[in-house]
Amino acid sequence: MGVSISLAGKNAIVTGGAGGMGRCTARMLAEAGANVLVSDMDGDAAAKAAAEIAKDFGVRAIANTCNVASKAEVDAMVAQAVEAFGQVDILNHVAGVFGAVDFLEATEEDYDKQLNINTKGTFFVNQAVLKVMIPHRAGKIVNMCSQAGKYGFPTNVAYTTSKFGVTGMTQSIAMYAAPYNINVNCVCPGIVRTSIWERALDDIRRQGGDAEAYFESRLQGIPLKRAQTMEDIAHMFLYLCSSFADNMTGQAIN
Repeated sequence: MGVSISLAGKNAIVTGGAGGMGRCTARMLAEAGANVLVSDMDGDAAAKAAAEIAKDFGVRAIANTCNVASKAEVDAMVAQAVEAFGQVDILNHVAGVFGAVDFLEATEEDYDKQLNINTKGTFFVNQAVLKVMIPHRAGKIVNMCSQAGKYGFPTNVAYTTSKFGVTGMTQSIAMYAAPYNINVNCVCPGIVRTSIWERALDDIRRQGGDAEAYFESRLQGIPLKRAQTMEDIAHMFLYLCSSFADNMTGQAIN
């Protein structure tokens, strides 16, 4: 009995797939044998990531430019995947934004940006993909959430609100999709030192603070006393996309 994960013959969409955790996840799916549509707001970066995936892993990889807050662009993305691959078996919805703004200083624009991309974007992408998965009565959907989708943080109220929305939406969509044999889960990373974290640390430096000391202090609340790597997160996405997770749905995994 084999225990390795194989996604050979599967077709995946990865949003936010050109950089950071999205790129790492797209590459891991491809290494397991899946064809991948790499979607990102940065079309040039998506094209580069897709070309590297095709070269490195010998799968079909195509690029797409998409703002997930636009229903028209999301629908076009899914249509492109269906045209290229025939069907969509896997969605890894990683695209999102982060913002840390003092609550009393936060503007309507700050709030709308977080909710439009993180929450409404998740709604649009899941809805569009489910429409093409349901006729096949099979599929795996994994949304990117955050520890801020389970616990309130005073430094990023709008972001936390948007991610609580992703947690609840994932649970609800999982119940909707279950009769069609489609699994829907989300992953809630803690601290991963991506470009988002680097920008937050740069803000601390500009304000005269000790960014590295702050980062280390945040690690003290983690039992393993270390930040997570992008590979840590991608491994969970890979697992949830595999047959090993056939019995898991509606979960928000810390």
